[in-house]
Amino acid sequence: MNNRIIVIDDEPSILNDYCMILSPPREDEAKRREVAALEAELFGTVRHRETLSPPENYEVHTALQGKQGFETVSAFRNKGKSFALAFIDIRMPPGWDGIRTARQIREIDPEIEIVIVTAYSDRNRQEIVKEIGTPEKLLYVKKPFDPDEIRQLALCLTRKWELEREAERRRQYLEKLLTSVRRLKTLSIASVREVLSAILNEVLYFVNARKGFIARLEQHNKIIIEINTGDLTSPELDTMIKNISERLSDVNSISQIDNVTVFPLRNGFGNFFILVSDIQPPIPEEKFELLRLLLETSSEVLDSVNRQERFLRNEKIAAIGRIAAGIVHEINNPLTAILGAAELYNLEGEKFCRLFGVYAGSQNCGQSCESENTAASVTAQSDPEEIRKKMTHYYSVIRDGAERIRIMMGNIRSFSKDSEQFEPQLYDVGTALEDTLMLARNALRHNIAVHKDWERPLFARCDIAGLKQVFLNLILNAGQAMPDGGELWISGKKARGKVMISVKDSGHGMPEKVKKRIFEPFYTTKSEGTGLGLSIVKGIIDRHGGSIRVESEPGKGTVFYMEIPE
Repeated sequence: MNNRIIVIDDEPSILNDYCMILSPPREDEAKRREVAALEAELFGTVRHRETLSPPENYEVHTALQGKQGFETVSAFRNKGKSFALAFIDIRMPPGWDGIRTARQIREIDPEIEIVIVTAYSDRNRQEIVKEIGTPEKLLYVKKPFDPDEIRQLALCLTRKWELEREAERRRQYLEKLLTSVRRLKTLSIASVREVLSAILNEVLYFVNARKGFIARLEQHNKIIIEINTGDLTSPELDTMIKNISERLSDVNSISQIDNVTVFPLRNGFGNFFILVSDIQPPIPEEKFELLRLLLETSSEVLDSVNRQERFLRNEKIAAIGRIAAGIVHEINNPLTAILGAAELYNLEGEKFCRLFGVYAGSQNCGQSCESENTAASVTAQSDPEEIRKKMTHYYSVIRDGAERIRIMMGNIRSFSKDSEQFEPQLYDVGTALEDTLMLARNALRHNIAVHKDWERPLFARCDIAGLKQVFLNLILNAGQAMPDGGELWISGKKARGKVMISVKDSGHGMPEKVKKRIFEPFYTTKSEGTGLGLSIVKGIIDRHGGSIRVESEPGKGTVFYMEIPE
């Protein structure tokens, strides 16, 4: 509250009167309370001690001449301070009169409220307004004035000044909000990371800060930094994360944790938080109200881009699926012919080997003819058993290669199936996990210890056949990542309206460049893989409206986290 008032008058006694009216000594106030209390006791008045409120007390500055008053206002302005109100006498010989003083003050401070005080009527109000300007901030009072009139003017005009400043601050905050919202709403980018960066920049711009980052809260209160302004050093980040990690999960509104301001950014795809370390307090409540609107808009934009990114990814996968379906159709016909020809090759080869054996046996009959001599020459140069082995080997190569192509075509066909077949029903996911483990038991090595930790029952509305395919793929992948044995952990629980499943292994892990691409169709690190297994897994989870992500480091194993709505 700005209660700073300047009084400019050439009579010291009048300046003293202003000071007594607007800033009475504390002793007088104590006496006033004492007298009022005695009145209540003696005369039975309705005034009570507890209802007595002290009058407004102002910071009063005085000046005997207009120029001196102007210089006082100017000095305070240079310090970043303003006067809310000025009482100015109209006649102050030999220096500036009140009109010139008011005009000069108004030039350096257009917002100040001015009251012209005079004992004369030689200047009418229209002339005063014309010379000073801004009539809505100008009043005219005649001497001698009433003390209560001065108090009332001081109260009303300082409050008016404060309300106008508050309205101006709100206007500026709202303008910043609209600017930020407009920039966010008109983003021409589709990457979630770029959107998060834009959101962080807008929040920092709105609160006049520059040091902050956006983090995502994972299970077990693990914090993953998504975006950092670059102004925070690694030690600063480590300290901030250490101080907030245990308390971040309980933050549902704008909060202060130690010296860090936390802004939750809730959306349907993850729990994000904006953390700012250099906000200069205090921040007005009205600014926080508008900031909440900015956060809501940011969440909407983030959700929209997430949906757009998912839609584009699904469209890309659907296009690949349509292409794949056509490829499968084109390949299946010659593949059938290859497999059929291989079988015929095998049968005819058997006949040839038997015929060759007959010719070889005819050498022992003792007959002499040209054909028998030829047979003898051929059998002398070739070993029938060796030829049989080679033919059998060649047949196996053709058959196995064609069979691998047939299996791959089946995977592609499965990958390209229409998602409209998705029909979720209420099912116990824990039972599906148990069934999948039994199915995969023979494929898992005997030296792999399986740890099961899920809630029972664990119901969700899902396509249980699709989820079993997801679980089987992840479990088999985990087994393949532990060729020398290890441990497999499978857990499941309900939280925040979602069913959360994790599959963790103690295998060899994977580097960052592999981790970023494992859900891409046809990407594989296996010599005999098709690269469709995890793409199918992600497609199934996406059809459930859920999410899947992976954490892995070389030598430290891999864990897949899945979330699907209940």
